[in-house]
Amino acid sequence: MLPSRPPSTGNASRISRLEFQRAYEREREALRQLYGDRWNEDLARELNLPHRVLDGLITSRLLLQEAERHGLSVSREELAAVVMENPLFAEEGKFRPERYRRLLEANRLTPERYEEAIRQGLLQQKLATLIQASAKVSEAEAWEAFRTAKEKVHVAYVSLPRSTENKARLEDLQGRVGQKETPWETLLQNSGLKVMRPDPFAFGAAVAEPPDSRAFHLAILRLKKGEWSPVVEGGKSHFLIRLLDREAVPRQAFEREKETWTQKLLSEKRLQLWVAWVHEVKRRSKIDIAQELG
Repeated sequence: MLPSRPPSTGNASRISRLEFQRAYEREREALRQLYGDRWNEDLARELNLPHRVLDGLITSRLLLQEAERHGLSVSREELAAVVMENPLFAEEGKFRPERYRRLLEANRLTPERYEEAIRQGLLQQKLATLIQASAKVSEAEAWEAFRTAKEKVHVAYVSLPRSTENKARLEDLQGRVGQKETPWETLLQNSGLKVMRPDPFAFGAAVAEPPDSRAFHLAILRLKKGEWSPVVEGGKSHFLIRLLDREAVPRQAFEREKETWTQKLLSEKRLQLWVAWVHEVKRRSKIDIAQELG
């Protein structure tokens, strides 16, 4: 179902009803091709397609305004290069204007509309590059990420299905295993719980037994050798974990992969920076809902 009123950003820019309808049909067709026989209107409603399209249009409009505010532009030469380099418009390796117009017409597009979409895409790319330029990764950050991912840990743990009673039971046990009077192995054995000792594994690697892998791994990451975790609450289970040992990662191994890990971390930082920046632009922008259709 299409929204009855088109939105406008806080300035004079407005998303017209026609613009929304075109974007809605494009998105619906793309999803229809993606889902194939599984596509139906119930799935469109489940995906909240009108809101998805509307949010995309609003975001795009705000980013274009930000690009203009930062003084960014796309030259005719840049635009022409992108169009002419598209292999869809080439025959025998060369751009063919006739093929270009024919394909656009087949997709109910005019050259003006198509080239404006390309221009807007290039502007957003330039804006993203500008915003992401401040992302930096130090060697220490790359080393820490590498070490965390590669070093193997030895742990022992017990787990119980998640419940208030089981949490209290493990909390009581956690309070006693830290005491010196009785060895922790004896306390666990006397508790009647099965002590699990998986083979050494790297952080983030699959461990067969725990049903709540993320909570399990994050708890281990915070532990020093010989320490007990507090009671870890997963989605299905409670855990009590002891870090028995860590297998150190040789620095030489990092030196061989330093550039790869630096670029990997940099890509992640750039994406996080861009997503956060776009979110902030949307948060501080006033979006009005027009009373009349544009």
